[in-house]
Order: sequence, then structure tokens, then C-alpha cells
Amino acid sequence: MTVTSSPQPGTLNRRQFLKITAVATAITGALLAGRQLKINQTAVPFTQTRALMGTVIHLSVIAGNTGAAQNAVEAAFAEMARLIAIFDHRQPASPLAQLNQTGALVSPPTELVEVIQRAQQYGRLTRGAFDISVKPLVDAYQNGLSDTAAQRPLVDYRKIQADAANITLGHPGMALTLDGIAKGRVVDGATAVLQAHGFSNILVEAGGDLMGLGRHADGSPWRVGIENPRPGEERLMRVFPISMQAVATSGDYMYRFSQDFSQHHIIDPRTGTSPTDLASVTVLAPSATDADALSTAVMVLGSEAGLELAARLPHVEVLVITKALEIRQTAGFPAGDLK
Repeated sequence: MTVTSSPQPGTLNRRQFLKITAVATAITGALLAGRQLKINQTAVPFTQTRALMGTVIHLSVIAGNTGAAQNAVEAAFAEMARLIAIFDHRQPASPLAQLNQTGALVSPPTELVEVIQRAQQYGRLTRGAFDISVKPLVDAYQNGLSDTAAQRPLVDYRKIQADAANITLGHPGMALTLDGIAKGRVVDGATAVLQAHGFSNILVEAGGDLMGLGRHADGSPWRVGIENPRPGEERLMRVFPISMQAVATSGDYMYRFSQDFSQHHIIDPRTGTSPTDLASVTVLAPSATDADALSTAVMVLGSEAGLELAARLPHVEVLVITKALEIRQTAGFPAGDLK
């Protein structure tokens, strides 16, 4: 998919898992201590784009001093790279890859323990619909296997033990993927670094997950576009504002194993097959970590159970698009438009 401009300055399209579909433009604004302020005329948007995690990442800040902005953005990218080196099972030297190879990890990185423990909380919350031990099933589909009976006993988040001293996998052959939660944690890490450098107007966007803090110079919030999972005449299904929120989108179109979207990279750990109800899920949450995990979980749960779960969670809103392109959402999801 090619790079396209957003329909209006400051709008971001959601993208496919490995390919960018939109770029934020005209990034200006200010928000400090909850009060909208007039931005200094010397302040300008400072944006850099790099490839990490197999996707394209944008970091943007509003800055009066480009040197300070450059230093902050460099530090944020360095933090993202550090976290990716911990969480990415595709990097053979990463702690997660070592855990998958041996079934145990002594003195694991604190960040890895925290993300695994958070993932287990979502496993319990969703009764197994979110399960980071699903990797053997995903690998089976990627290798063209249609019968996953041999892999299903390897999937059970409850067999993972994680604490500061050790991480262990309770069954030989188990393996973890953090693809459904770690990217959000990486976005949160970059956001924290930019804030620590004194910036309050921030946009961090990484292949389906983003955090937007602050507003445009005219007081308007960031605007986010939800991509049509079956693009035709309408590229976007919804455009809506965010402020001080994280957004994540998961969809059956992002990485599929079949042309009809029936098999894709999101696997229901309980059945061993891809969920059949939804084409796309967009989640608003206080952190990108939570938004990332919940977008995957709701894809598995389906519209009824997914929306019911979201309604019970504070500061979480969800919009789902069914395979028939019907839109359903929680009561507090922004109304938005297509302008």
C-alpha cells in the first residue's frame, strides 16, 4: 500500500501492520496543565520518521528550540530501540527469543517481566481470549499448516511464571509472542522520554498504535482516521478527535493467510482458528499498551463480548467494524465524521 496524505491537516489514517497509509501534517498546538495556551510564534513542529519493528515510526513534538527537540527525539528513538531489543522474538539475541528457545530466563529484564505480567492480566480479564503463548499456532498458520491439534496444548498463559528472578514456560515447546501488546509499550516508552524532556505536545505513531498529547495551535485536537478494512470508494470509515489518549487498531486485513480474510494473523487461542466476526477494532485507552492489548482481545472476543468488556473498563472506548462493514461502538466513542 502506498503512502497517502491525510484528508485534513493533523489527521492520521490507521495502517496495515507493515505498511504506512498516512502521515500526520501541520502538527502544531499546546496544552499545559489541562489549560489551552496560545503557542509561541517561534514554535514549530519537529518530526522525524524511522523504520523500526518492521514498520514506520513517526515522532513529532512542538518545539521552540529545534536543538532541544532533536535531542528529545533521538532519546525517544533510542528508548524504542532498547525496548524492541527486549520484546522482539524475531531477534535471536533478544531476551524473549532466548526464553522461547530454552523455556526459561534467569534475571530477566524488568520491562519484559512487566509486559508479560500485564499480558497475563489481560488473559485473565478476557478468559483466555488474549494469550501471548499463542505463538505456536501463529507459526503453524504461517507455515501453511491447516491442522493445529498438535500446537493447541502449548497455548495457555496460565503456564507462564514471571517474576524478577525468573521467567519459565511450563510446557516444552511453548513460545511467546508479544506482538499484541509490546508495540504499545514501545509507544508509551517513547512518549515518556519526550515528556521527560519537557514536551507536552507530542505525537508518537508506530504501525497501528499511537499516542497523542496536546492540541493544535488553534485549539483543535488531533484527529485520527480509521481505515476501511475493505477499501473501496471510501478509504476512511471514521475520523474523530483525540486528546491525551492512545489509539490502537487491529484488523483481519493487516496480515492475512487467505484471500477471503477468513485466516489472518490474529488467532483465537481457545479455538486455534482466526475469529470470524470482526474485520477491524479500534480502541481508545489511557496507555498505548492497554489499547494495543485490547484491540487484539476484542478482535478475538467479537462485537458482543468485546463491547461488553470495554463498557466495564474505565476510560476505554471501542469501535468495531464487522466483516459486513457494520459499525458498532461503545457509548463514549467519539462521533467523528469524514471531513
